[in-house]
Amino acid sequence: MKIKRFRVDTRHWGTILLLQPIPREERQGDVMMVDPWGDMACLREVPDFASLIPVVSGDVFSQAMHGFAKPLLEALGREPKFQLIKVPEPYRVCSQRDNCVMFNALRCRPCAKMPECWLPEVEEGARRAVALVMLAWAEGRYVVVVEGAEFSL
Repeated sequence: MKIKRFRVDTRHWGTILLLQPIPREERQGDVMMVDPWGDMACLREVPDFASLIPVVSGDVFSQAMHGFAKPLLEALGREPKFQLIKVPEPYRVCSQRDNCVMFNALRCRPCAKMPECWLPEVEEGARRAVALVMLAWAEGRYVVVVEGAEFSL
C-alpha cells in the first residue's frame, strides 16, 4: 500500500504525526484522473468508516508542511485515539479471533494498545486499508486524504 508518513513540528501544538495515501492517476478514456484516496480507495466502499477520515485541500496541507498548521488541525478534528472510539461496531471485531491463540477480547479491539496482528471483520478488499488506518490512529497518527494541488517553496 502506497502511503506517506509525515511529521509536522509546530511551535504551539507540538509534533503532529500524519499518514496520507499517495494519490493514484487513472486513465478514463482520454482523460487522466487523479484519485486522492490512492490505494485506500476501497475505504469509500465502507462509508460509515470512510466518514471518519478527513479530506483536506492541498493548500491547507501545504500550509501545515510549511509551518502554519492551524487550518489543518481545525480540519483534522479530534485526536486519533478518539477516532478509535468512534469506529462503528461491525469493524471493532478481530477477524482472526477464532484462529488466534493469543486472542484476548479485552486487548484485541480498537484501542491505544491494539496488537499489530489485528484485522477487522470487513470484506477482504478493504481489510488491509481499515487495519492500516486503525493502527495509525492507535499510534497517535492522524490519517488524512489530500484533495487538490499542493504548493512548495
